[in-house]
Amino acid sequence: MFLKSINLRGFKSFGTRNSLVFEKGVCIIVGPNGSGKSNIVDAISWVLGEQSPKSLRSSTMGDVIFKSKKEELAIAEVSLVFDNSDKSLPVEFADVRFTRRVYLRGGSEYYINSSPARLSDIQDLISQSGIGKGLYTIINQGQINNVIMYKDIERKQVIDEIIGISKHKIRRDKSRSRLANVAEDIDRLNDLIKEIKRTMDPLEIEAKKSRELSEIVSELKEEELSLFITNINNLNLQWDNENKKTEENIREIKEIQEKLNELNDSRIMFEDEHSMQKSVLEDFEEKINNFKHYFNKLDSIRLLISNRQTSVETISNMIDFSIKNISDKKEIHTDGEIKRGKEELISCLEKLSDEIDKYSILFDDIHKRLGIFVKPDYLEDASERFSELRNMFEKIRKMILKELNLKKSGKKLIQKNKPDIGDEDISQKTLKLDSVKKEVNKLIEEISSLSDMLERFSAKSEIFNEKINSELEKKKKDYNKKSAFYNNFDEKISMLNSRKNFLENDSYRADLKKEQIKEKVKDLTIKIFDDYNLSLDFILKNYKESENPEASEKRLRYLKGRLQGYKNINPNAHLEYEKIKERFDFLNNQKDDLAESKNELENIINDLNIEIKKFFNEKFQDINENFKYYFKILFPAGEGELIIRDNENYEEDEFGIDIKADTGSNKSVSLQLLSGGEKALVSIAFLFSIFATNSSPFYIFDEIEAALDDANLDRFLTLVKTFSENRQIIIISHQKKTMEIADIIYGFSMQSNGVTKIVSERLKALNV
Repeated sequence: MFLKSINLRGFKSFGTRNSLVFEKGVCIIVGPNGSGKSNIVDAISWVLGEQSPKSLRSSTMGDVIFKSKKEELAIAEVSLVFDNSDKSLPVEFADVRFTRRVYLRGGSEYYINSSPARLSDIQDLISQSGIGKGLYTIINQGQINNVIMYKDIERKQVIDEIIGISKHKIRRDKSRSRLANVAEDIDRLNDLIKEIKRTMDPLEIEAKKSRELSEIVSELKEEELSLFITNINNLNLQWDNENKKTEENIREIKEIQEKLNELNDSRIMFEDEHSMQKSVLEDFEEKINNFKHYFNKLDSIRLLISNRQTSVETISNMIDFSIKNISDKKEIHTDGEIKRGKEELISCLEKLSDEIDKYSILFDDIHKRLGIFVKPDYLEDASERFSELRNMFEKIRKMILKELNLKKSGKKLIQKNKPDIGDEDISQKTLKLDSVKKEVNKLIEEISSLSDMLERFSAKSEIFNEKINSELEKKKKDYNKKSAFYNNFDEKISMLNSRKNFLENDSYRADLKKEQIKEKVKDLTIKIFDDYNLSLDFILKNYKESENPEASEKRLRYLKGRLQGYKNINPNAHLEYEKIKERFDFLNNQKDDLAESKNELENIINDLNIEIKKFFNEKFQDINENFKYYFKILFPAGEGELIIRDNENYEEDEFGIDIKADTGSNKSVSLQLLSGGEKALVSIAFLFSIFATNSSPFYIFDEIEAALDDANLDRFLTLVKTFSENRQIIIISHQKKTMEIADIIYGFSMQSNGVTKIVSERLKALNV
């Protein structure tokens, strides 16, 4: 790996874009003072991460941007291109470009192969390559004069820095710092653990009771929630049963209503038929009652007829008696007696006429009433008899009125305006009365015959009465059957209505019970939510119902009784104890971890000390041999040696390096007594001996040979030529002899516009 090129734009005196191409070997940069030679050194330091403007010979970082009287750029940019064909840098690129930019407005940017990067990325990448800040790959005249004057311990630090021990020491210092922090943390943890222990011990006792309380509460919760689920399930089952009952009741009520509608329709149809049959029966009963009424009067009628018959017979006898008296006494009696006899006769005839009228009315009434009940054959016989009687009545009436020359006035018979009946007419009149008498006797016989007929009719009527009574009973039975059937409608309707009312009341009770169930579920749910702040879904999902509710109830009462003994216990004590115990254990674990870390750090420090010591001893031997070799080149007659200066802290790698230098006077003198040139040569021998042990891709020497005379310069150039084999060395110099060893020379000059001009010259091809 070596520096392949430097590209500059706007950096200090490089106002235009410039490039310097390098190869392995010696490159000399020459030019007058102020031509910008040292700006190359500043540019390389700047890209590699120099942050101090003072180290760049500037007051501010903005001073690195090119400025002249006529022109001022806004940006400064420098790129270093390294050949990485040997993969010294851990990237896949054959060429690696590091670029840094700074802007006049402020701010800077870094790039690795045109990709934005951080300064730390560049420093990490080059840290293993032997280049970078503090590795003395860039040395100027001031530094070379100061190295010889370093203290012993400072020389040791230079060696550590260049050979790479510093990074191990940095690791060791970090480990020591961490070890101190760990020890401090352990002390602090011990204090915390003691403090927590004082709080934790009494809390442990209370936590035990709190844990018991928690177990009781947990079991109580388990039992109560299990019973809650059981009760909810039972209530849900009751709800389902009541719903089922209500549905069945509604279905049955619907069926009953359909039956009621059918029964009512049938009842209405049957009611008309029943009413009609009832009316017929009532009419029949009325007729029968009328028949019985008049049949019961039949005896009275027969008695009346018998009385009338007797009355007629009496009147007939009276007529006979009157006629006889008249006939028998017409010779002996006076006219007055005869007159009285006539009057008696007329009176008898009047009575007979009245009886005839009564008979006529009576027979008409009997005929009319019997016609309602009597069969046609009986009715025709009675009608004929009554007709004959009426004819006989009429005949007798006419005979009486005509033959006796009578007329009816009101209810009495009076003789018409004719002379009284003479004696001569009596016989004739008597004969006529006899005719009347005969007719009357016939009438009596006919009445007697009619009475006999009525007697027979009465006997037949008894049979008829039995028949109509039997018929009535039959009709009544039929009616009663119909009535029973009709009443059966009412009974069925009543029973169905009663069942319907029961079902409706049962449905109402079911709805009422459902409301009660709903209230119970609501109360149970609210209580559980208030007590445990758990939703019903969570409870049903995470808890099971009680297998033995009675035992759970008993257990619940027992647990609630036990809770009374834990009233003053902090229910969260066990949680607090667990929390503080967890912290106590955590701190103890932390303490153990820190103790383990402490042991590990102590082991690491010990290992680093051993490794540093071993590594330094190995490298120091090489460095010392190289120093002796290079010192001999620079001081052929002299001898030089590096000596370890022991002290009390040798075990900690805190010791110094002393330089024993004999420049040829056969005695060692103090370094302070050496001349300036001798001091520079001793410093060069010291640095080159270290460089040879841990080489860098390139070295830049800025006028480090300025103080040397020609003889010493020759020795220095011999050393450089020897050292430059397979190394890249860039020397900024004013010495002509130095230019003679150059493989490539760059000449710098300052132009009038303040811009550095570069002229390159390859003096020889490699080994040509």
